[in-house]
Amino acid sequence: MTTFLLHGGKTSKQHPGNNFFFSQFTNLIEKDKVTILLCYFSREKSEWEALIQRDTTYIKNNTNKEVEILVANDPKDLFSKLEISDVLYVAAGDSQPIEAVYSELTELKNRLDDKIYAGSSMGAFLASESYVLSLEDQDEDTVHKGVGLLSIQALCHWDIEKKKDKKLLLLKENSDLPIIVLNEFETVTIYI
Repeated sequence: MTTFLLHGGKTSKQHPGNNFFFSQFTNLIEKDKVTILLCYFSREKSEWEALIQRDTTYIKNNTNKEVEILVANDPKDLFSKLEISDVLYVAAGDSQPIEAVYSELTELKNRLDDKIYAGSSMGAFLASESYVLSLEDQDEDTVHKGVGLLSIQALCHWDIEKKKDKKLLLLKENSDLPIIVLNEFETVTIYI
């Protein structure tokens, strides 16, 4: 069984919803030591070190288990390290850099058995079949195709979304798949 933790965005803020999200990385694993693979493909490499430190702090502050942190440098490295990881966390960011590697991630669904996939905002989008981007500085008029780890369509940052009707209509016209809407700080857990 694979567990999916889909988060609506804004993990950078201190919030009880974010504490819950990061706590699930270890709470859902029945081991005393948990290996977590961090993926920042949606961010510029110059940002990675600060993100690694921030997210490692959040993870460790929300568990009493021993945690080993790994970082995926590229898709090939992700698959190599995923073999020894319990959790894959795909962080939020911009669509352009991560969508460019979707074609290299098509085997991801088959590699997640008995693991946790945690995706915030762009990470939730990656897991879905399709999505419309959330923020005004991004392409909000196009249905984007995800990697399709789950048979859903997704909308994130829903509580601050200004074009709800338009985005719902785009996805309804795109597919009959269910649409999941996620508020910032909110986590939905799906087991498959």
